[in-house]
Amino acid sequence: MMRRFPLAVALLAGALCSTHPAQARPFDEAGARQQIKALLALPFATDLVGASKADRFAWVEKRNGVRNILAADATGAPKALTHFTQDDGTDLWGLALSPNGKTLAYVEGGDPEYPDDPSPNPNLSAFGTHQTVHLVLDGGNEIQMGEGWNPTFSPDGQMLAFTQKGSLFLAPVGGAAKEVMTVRGSLTSLQWAPDGTALAFTLDRGTHALVGVWRLKPATMAFLAPALAQDSLPTFSPDGRFVAFVREHTPLTYQSLPKAAFWNLHVYDLTTNTDHVVWTPPAGHGGRFFAPEGSGLLWSDNTHLLFPWEGSGWMRVCRVETATAASPQCLTPDKAEVSSYRLSSDGKTLFYTSNAGNVDAWHAWRQTLDGAAPQRLTQGEAMETDLALAGGSVGVMAASATQTAHPVLLAQGHTEHTPVVPELPANTHFVTPRTVIFRSTDGREVHGQLFVPEGDAKTPRAALVFVHGGPHRQMLPAFNSMGYYSNAYAMNQTLAAQGYVVLSVNYRSGTGYGEAFRTAPDIGRQGASEYRDVLAAATYLKTRPDVDPARIGIWGGSWGGYLTALALARNSDVFAAGADFHGVHDMTRPDKFGLSPAQNKAAHDLEWQSSPVADIAHWHAPVLLVHGDDDYNVDFKESTMLANLLSEQGVPYEEHSFPNERHAFLRMQDWLAAYVWMDTFFARTLGPHTH
Repeated sequence: MMRRFPLAVALLAGALCSTHPAQARPFDEAGARQQIKALLALPFATDLVGASKADRFAWVEKRNGVRNILAADATGAPKALTHFTQDDGTDLWGLALSPNGKTLAYVEGGDPEYPDDPSPNPNLSAFGTHQTVHLVLDGGNEIQMGEGWNPTFSPDGQMLAFTQKGSLFLAPVGGAAKEVMTVRGSLTSLQWAPDGTALAFTLDRGTHALVGVWRLKPATMAFLAPALAQDSLPTFSPDGRFVAFVREHTPLTYQSLPKAAFWNLHVYDLTTNTDHVVWTPPAGHGGRFFAPEGSGLLWSDNTHLLFPWEGSGWMRVCRVETATAASPQCLTPDKAEVSSYRLSSDGKTLFYTSNAGNVDAWHAWRQTLDGAAPQRLTQGEAMETDLALAGGSVGVMAASATQTAHPVLLAQGHTEHTPVVPELPANTHFVTPRTVIFRSTDGREVHGQLFVPEGDAKTPRAALVFVHGGPHRQMLPAFNSMGYYSNAYAMNQTLAAQGYVVLSVNYRSGTGYGEAFRTAPDIGRQGASEYRDVLAAATYLKTRPDVDPARIGIWGGSWGGYLTALALARNSDVFAAGADFHGVHDMTRPDKFGLSPAQNKAAHDLEWQSSPVADIAHWHAPVLLVHGDDDYNVDFKESTMLANLLSEQGVPYEEHSFPNERHAFLRMQDWLAAYVWMDTFFARTLGPHTH
């Protein structure tokens, strides 16, 4: 790790600290570390899955940085299925339960976003790490099946399939795995036929993706209507006769294309080897395919298919009759988004999570497909953004303003049972963030969460704008269901406890507020219009009497790191300091094949003007830079390049790197170090806290 403390930072901090000497409260780095560590150590649950024929759930719990897998019946106490003890950054993911719930498959190591790339090694193990598939059998015995990912049980629970790059492996449960197929590319999805005689898969070859079927007997492979597109989300009909999938094409330009549609639904008949397009969306809203993470196509019976669509401008679940050209029927409420959805085993009831009624609050719902009104599954204040089904029971992932993500299990959809209840450390006092709405300079309505410290300030406080990454994300007035943003919420609470006013801004290009908000004109490389919302957040803070307008900072990671750097480059007169975690700083891309030299030049000019480095000459506010050097999402050179440019401009900065860490730091101890660096940096650059 490298650290730099330029003289300019020390001089600036000294000047700011002398502003209110009577109210100064020395920054306690040891106390800050203890407070942040206590919140990061809270149990955090993710990857909730259920057994198809038993009321049994499993999930990953990270507690004090250590990951383990727990399982529980819908009304029972949880049982640990793994027994790891170290915060070494080894991820556990890809969970699957056998239909009867007695056997668990999971992946140890690797990176779920980049499963076919080398496994990360943030703990600096001498010989690296591997990504391996494991089975935990009934009784607790564990078997390592081999390197790979995507474990998938057969319908009878007797066989396990998994992949590694272009290889398909099969194994009897409890037996050894055998490679049965290998092709060029990456196998990115698997689904068993209902009778267990075949597997549908997606083969990603970069420029295009194909949907195929592997038949166990005889051992043969076939591709379904191969084309020049990105095919994905294959799913068998209940009788196994049909495979439905999505076919997408990608536009080359940034131009608005209101007359075009870029995807359609296909159904392939395996008995006649014929493919037909079930439905193509009209141009306009929903003309580009977009789906909630982890969700896809669902057959309610052999002739009706459920799919996600934004035809009204909002992410909804819709149903189409596959044998006719009839228009789809959208099932979930309009003017609301869906973040996850599942179908009951009899195909008659849809379960989903949605922000219906309040775009800043998510809850779980049940809705029969006969047109009945939706019913909320839970009645508490917690947010629910994901769910799983197990037998006749429902499990939701819940989080609140004071509780990290945890499973809530509803036996047969009624009685609530919470196997693990996260409890705050002693003497922890959270502020209750409240939703605020303000407008950008072009009139765009922007939502955010405001964290106001308890008590009245005798003098105006320092303030911080937080910008999430993605950018397809939404922050809420609660802990987040993603570990990255759960940590960010905990840090914003810590900053508020220390006396900062914090505003977390849901800028345009994020999710939760409809397609027009997510795909707003001129966002990102097309002109960075979302920065108007970030600047509007600072303007809102300036209007508050409890905020010192000269002491407003900004922080964020990934796309939030990009916007942090853009804020400091364009408006060091507004933002007095910033913390940039693994941000993008030069938005220009290589030439696109198929565009003319003039078109590529115009695109590059726009990308450059949207980049922080384009305004580097105006940057003078101090910045903290933190980046892991094994980042597959944002190239590490983005930060090394920025450090070089800041040096040339004489801009004060502090720099840190984590050797072998990924984009979302895998070790809690690295998040802790990074947040303490940031806390100390803002204490130095934004001045003292006030009482």
